Amino acid sequence: MPNAGLAEIYFIAGMMILIIIVSIVAVYFFFKTYKKEMREKELRKKQKEAEKQKSEIKN
Repeated sequence: MPNAGLAEIYFIAGMMILIIIVSIVAVYFFFKTYKKEMREKELRKKQKEAEKQKSEIKN
């Protein structure tokens, strides 16, 4: 098998590219979820402040 060394290099390069693609996808979904949770956190904070103001007005 004269091209065994070359085939091994191609295999390793292919695996590295696959790992990079999987890592990029994982980071994308991580940041997408992170941004969503930060928006929800801000919304909860605003709702809490609004409820606090309403209760202060009633008293």
